[in-house]
Amino acid sequence: MGDPFKPVDLVEFYKFLKWRSRPDDPEARARFESIKGFMEDLISRGVLDKAIGSDKARILDVMAASGIAGVALAWALASRGVEAEVTVTDLRDEELGMAGEWLRMAGLEDSVRLETLRADATRLPEALGGRGFDIIIVWGSSLPHLDVYDLHLLLAGARELQPGHGVLLIEQASILHRILVNNMFMHILVEGNALTLYREYDDLRGVQRRLAYALPELRYLGVMESRLWETSQVMAAAWVYYERAKALAYTEGRRLSKVIVARSPRPQAPSWRGLLKTHPLSWD
Repeated sequence: MGDPFKPVDLVEFYKFLKWRSRPDDPEARARFESIKGFMEDLISRGVLDKAIGSDKARILDVMAASGIAGVALAWALASRGVEAEVTVTDLRDEELGMAGEWLRMAGLEDSVRLETLRADATRLPEALGGRGFDIIIVWGSSLPHLDVYDLHLLLAGARELQPGHGVLLIEQASILHRILVNNMFMHILVEGNALTLYREYDDLRGVQRRLAYALPELRYLGVMESRLWETSQVMAAAWVYYERAKALAYTEGRRLSKVIVARSPRPQAPSWRGLLKTHPLSWD
């Protein structure tokens, strides 16, 4: 039967989760409009002025799925006469293949240079070393896929890919608050056509493990790990690597979230390679 507690295949899991990322999905297009509006507001308020001072911006969209956020930012910049180059990274080839469709839908296929790359968010310098990005985006409440150490590897890697004027944008809903204050933790949870059952909590990595099944046949998919992040935790971590960090309110349909804006990468901060070499869980 193999390992009953194998990690879930995220590509397969997301097919059942039904996350809205396809350009032909009306709900995904509504998401695109929400993100675009937020990016336009950031630009009009001058939050990105230093990052786009030369009228050209290099954008990196991390854990991007189909690149919906990176393309939305490129559209907002193009409307202000700023030329954008967009690099979209994810671990799912099918999602990456849709980034060009978002560009075509936005009418940017002839004006925005797009690159898609299969890359682990915790190992960005390996995949993108030697490049520089004015704006890095982590959008769509993707951080639950990272444990408490992975988040620092992501932030350290992002910092090393940015010049001194760089800006990091992280969109993440406060999951822990919802569970602790509103008592919304569910041992049995159905999202789309995916059902998950709580199994255990790893107190060293700060993640919950849930058994995942596909509906309606109740086919076992594997173990799904997730971290219940709070906005304050993410912003405090970003502050270690960036001199300025603040959180802005963001609404996407009925979903209330926050966008952490981190600016001015610290010249001296823990290095990505140094963290990787001294990972607390890798000691002999």
